[in-house]
Amino acid sequence: MSLARLVYYSAVIAGYAAFVAWFLAEVIGRTGAFGETMVLAITGVLVGAGIGGSLNAVSGMSNGQWAQLVRRVIPGLVAGSIGGLIGAFVGNELFRLLNLPRAFGWMIMGMGIGAVEGIYDRSSSKLRNGLIGGALGGLVGGFLFDPLQSLLQSGSGIASRSTAFVILGMCIGALIGLAQVVLKEAWLTVEDGYRTGRQLILSGQETFLGRSDALPLPFLGPSNQDLEPKHVKISRSADGRYTLEDLGTKSGTRVNLVPVNAPVVLNSGDVIRLGSNRVRFNERTRQRGEEAKAPAPELKVPMAVPPKKKSPQIGGGSVPQPPQFPLAVPTTPAPSNPQPPQFPTASPEQVTRPFAAPTYNPSPPAPSSGEPATLAVPVHRPPGLTPPPLKPPPIKPPPVKPPMAGAPPTVPQPAVPSAQVPPPGSPPPGAGGTPANKPPLKPPPLKPPPMKK
Repeated sequence: MSLARLVYYSAVIAGYAAFVAWFLAEVIGRTGAFGETMVLAITGVLVGAGIGGSLNAVSGMSNGQWAQLVRRVIPGLVAGSIGGLIGAFVGNELFRLLNLPRAFGWMIMGMGIGAVEGIYDRSSSKLRNGLIGGALGGLVGGFLFDPLQSLLQSGSGIASRSTAFVILGMCIGALIGLAQVVLKEAWLTVEDGYRTGRQLILSGQETFLGRSDALPLPFLGPSNQDLEPKHVKISRSADGRYTLEDLGTKSGTRVNLVPVNAPVVLNSGDVIRLGSNRVRFNERTRQRGEEAKAPAPELKVPMAVPPKKKSPQIGGGSVPQPPQFPLAVPTTPAPSNPQPPQFPTASPEQVTRPFAAPTYNPSPPAPSSGEPATLAVPVHRPPGLTPPPLKPPPIKPPPVKPPMAGAPPTVPQPAVPSAQVPPPGSPPPGAGGTPANKPPLKPPPLKPPPMKK
């Protein structure tokens, strides 16, 4: 049930309950078996019990289970009857002795009715809000009681009295519900899932959400079989902040799509997900004074200390570490008047002689006359360190491929002597009376292939 409907149902059901209680008191008083004082006491008891029992049942309508509503009616009947009895006697005596309006008596009855819900839920905030709303409702309804009764006066006076009691009940119910809504500190709203639109005021130190029908805001139905009977606990700390904790469930809980693995501090507007249900947490805006009273949480950041590395053990002993030598610190004091460093000056011959780039030849030739002198820097090579000799890479013969299976055997062809070409400038063969060693080769005549008929 939403908070707006809470105020509406509180006013309507309390008005009906006051009418039924007045009707029963009217019937008892008409019998003539009781005196005026006793009739006044019976009227106060019945009216107070009817309004108290109905309002305590309305506050549990967010649960939606008839068994829970019936359990809440009985404490409301008892507390309301006590408050109505005391209020009726006090109001009547104030009117008779001091000529004060009966509104003060109805105010006492309203305070007794308003305290029922806070006592039943063991909530100090609900008790405070109920007392405020009940006092205001009884006072307003009591001030309207006598004018309405006089305005609607008829022969028997039944209409005027019934209307006055209905208005009294509506004022007490509406202002008690309105005080609970206006003075609330935090509340939950079901935005998606089982029975969307329900709202619950967080008034106790601990509030449980889950699948159990004994909880103030249960999530029933086949779609919530994966939830636990007590799935989530919302706790109120000393500084007024609310903390959500998952009770080790299998399906888990998420706050703003983040899985809950540890207690999480809730902020206004956070979305709590339990299975397929989405519940939004809202909190009343804190004033500056309230924020100053709340101590700021102390953040403790653990310092990362690197682990000590142990030297490996070899043969049961530790590896010897290199010795540490202290740094040499000069002990001579600094001079009081430091002088600038003196650099040697070059002779004119050194300045005019040209300088060539150094060469790294260990035994360069002596410079000839007229050539510039070169600076020879010998290369010191450790003894016994000689470069290895260069060896040519081995030549591997090309691999011989084996003949393919089924191929005809290869027949070696005779070598054809090639024509010898004389070197340039030598006489041709046969010239100068020297016969040629070999006759010139002539190509064989070409014959056309025979035609097949």
